[in-house]
Amino acid sequence: MTTETIYHTALVTHITGLTMMAGTTLMDYVIFKQVWKQYAIDKMRSLAISEAMVKLQIVFGTGFLFLLISGITMMYLTHGVFGEQTWFRIKFGLILVIMINGLAFGRRQGVKLRKLLPEEISGGNLSNQILKIKDNLNLFHISQLAIFITIFVLSVFKFN
Repeated sequence: MTTETIYHTALVTHITGLTMMAGTTLMDYVIFKQVWKQYAIDKMRSLAISEAMVKLQIVFGTGFLFLLISGITMMYLTHGVFGEQTWFRIKFGLILVIMINGLAFGRRQGVKLRKLLPEEISGGNLSNQILKIKDNLNLFHISQLAIFITIFVLSVFKFN
């Protein structure tokens, strides 16, 4: 296999990984919208939907792994030529922001929701806390999606 073929394979894998991460975030957002619709109608169904969403984290993690391995491969093959470019540094920083935001904020909000929903269903009066989580998750998803769009734009136009 030639270096060019390996590079292009890594590039396809890189784009696939980024798409998996962004797609998972979009699906998470869409499905959470369904959780909130069901919450108003049938809290048990909203809990079931929210618990089923945990599997999306595996797809997101796999996409990140693809992104990481292919990115390292491309940097190795190009001798780090992209590392000195402004667009790449911004993109790299934004990927870190996505990971930190996802782990420190988004995941924590999801865990809180999955903890509070059963308590709410069993007679607790936690609606205000759950609605606060709803607002936080909405903000989280919109900010993550905006960052992904910025990463795609940077990757295509390669501003310097």
